[in-house]
Amino acid sequence: MIRLIFAYNRSMSFGFPLLERKQFVVACKRCRRDVPAGVREFPFQPIVIICPLCGEQRRYLPSEVFLGMPHHLVTKEARKGQAKVFDLNVGIPAD
Repeated sequence: MIRLIFAYNRSMSFGFPLLERKQFVVACKRCRRDVPAGVREFPFQPIVIICPLCGEQRRYLPSEVFLGMPHHLVTKEARKGQAKVFDLNVGIPAD
């Protein structure tokens, strides 16, 4: 019985692989963090992105876009920013 308990480890995840979703990201030119590009398909034109951490708006060429994971601080700041925008609009009567 003890042998069966230790037969399962985290990498097995009981037959369901844990997949991390990769997306198109760019490295911010100011803070050097990976920022989501905000596109679902590879861009063939330059794109403009605002970094959630440093707030800098920059233009990125298609050669600067790559498939990866956004930095955890960028993701956290983006979530916090979305929550602020949502909370500001709640309960304010329209004039």
